[in-house]
Amino acid sequence: MTGSVRALGLGLVVLCGFLAAACGSDESTRATTSVRNQLPAAVAAKRDAIVSAARAFDYDRLEDPVGYWRRLEEQGEVPILGDYLPVILSGPFAKRNDIYVWPSAYAKKPSGWTAADRRWLRKLYSEQEIRGFERAGAYLGWRVGIRKGGTWLFFISGD
Repeated sequence: MTGSVRALGLGLVVLCGFLAAACGSDESTRATTSVRNQLPAAVAAKRDAIVSAARAFDYDRLEDPVGYWRRLEEQGEVPILGDYLPVILSGPFAKRNDIYVWPSAYAKKPSGWTAADRRWLRKLYSEQEIRGFERAGAYLGWRVGIRKGGTWLFFISGD
């Protein structure tokens, strides 16, 4: 990862903690359910709207917290939303309670990652970075969560 991407990830640590608390992601609620091609209409509609707006760099259509990324991109940093967000949302997903999460690796311990999970992770991460997630015991890269009702909850990276 580049230094700016690492810095962005570190800058989101506080946000991650807040979201973890808000989303109930303690150990007692980490049970996951694999979901295959079964998104509720509201989740699929939100995912498609986010991808469309991100690809177009249309921040006005992204109704959720994007000010931080907008400022970074205006300062010449890597365009996280337009480049990473559509890729993340094009990958496999899983369900954690009433939250649909991308990529599916986020909802599993590394020992539970499938060959398909690993192939998808290689689209964004080097083998060294993937091994780092394994050592950490969790996928800590870019991830998205959308509540069953269609509310976009997070787009974060880091621990």
